Amino acid sequence: MLGHFNSIIAMAANAAKQTKLPMAATDSPNLTNDENGPKKTTFQSSKATSVATNCAPRTNIPDLKWLGLYYVIYIGAGTLSFLALRNHIRGKKTNDFIDSLYMSVVTMTTVGYGDLVPHDFLSQLVCTGFITVGMLLFGIVVKLAAKYLVFKQQKVLINALHTARKMGPMEALNEIESIEIDYTKCIISLIAMAVHFVIGVFVLVNAEGMEIEDAVYCACTTMTTVGFGDESFSSEFGRMFGVLWIFTGTSCLGQLFLYVAEVYTDIEAKKLVKWVIASNIIDKKDFEAADNLEKGKVHGAADFILYKLKEMRKIKQEDISCAMKDVGVDDRSVFDVIPAQSSEKK
Repeated sequence: MLGHFNSIIAMAANAAKQTKLPMAATDSPNLTNDENGPKKTTFQSSKATSVATNCAPRTNIPDLKWLGLYYVIYIGAGTLSFLALRNHIRGKKTNDFIDSLYMSVVTMTTVGYGDLVPHDFLSQLVCTGFITVGMLLFGIVVKLAAKYLVFKQQKVLINALHTARKMGPMEALNEIESIEIDYTKCIISLIAMAVHFVIGVFVLVNAEGMEIEDAVYCACTTMTTVGFGDESFSSEFGRMFGVLWIFTGTSCLGQLFLYVAEVYTDIEAKKLVKWVIASNIIDKKDFEAADNLEKGKVHGAADFILYKLKEMRKIKQEDISCAMKDVGVDDRSVFDVIPAQSSEKK
């Protein structure tokens, strides 16, 4: 389904420019909801004071112009190869060049109608090589799509941590909770697919002379790259139109898939950001609640540090107990008093 992801090229080019939250370096991942903490600001003003990309996660996005050039060379080489082997291709033919270009696009997008097929060893060998190279290019595009989604998730996480430090973690959590997932691109993509589908059905009915039910069937099997081949483009004009329509149709479907994956990534990124911020919060009142003033027990900075080390699983209670026994001190500390889940409360 190589054509499915062609639209990712344009989206990934803008990935580094998309920022939903402000960015800045953070001195420490630990956040406390201290009443003496940073002064609260609005989420919009935080955006206005962004320090931009210096602290953005680095990712090597390939040169998309070169990738586009590879596709042009790929289609051109395939077209010339099938044109040179036109006498070794069987099926209903119209114009040699149009048929060769049509066969290249149908093969590249994995529609594979079967209306034009190689029928000897040489043409089959060339077609096999063409398909193999196409799958390799398809792998590059999928990798690019994955990088785009991961890069976006990383950026949201870093920006959210900075926002939490600037506004205070509890305020940041409230702001993050209020952010709604944007489904606009999915809706626009569905509308574009519907329009594209109707145009294809119209041409199939009027140019190819199909019945309306056959045209709908052909358009559906084409855009989903199933391509049974019992219904396909057979006229010269139909194949000229089909070259563009098949390429853009499978791309529209791929773009829809990417937008759906992007929405899911946004949902999971929102959950991750909330978890990261919440897991680093110890409210001041929780720490003070661990003090026992009647028995003269007040927890200090050392208790807090030990608690955080244990919470991050850097040390175990057994390690602390052994160290306490060596110096003859009771190992009962803040660990037994502060609730284990206090860091997860909202």
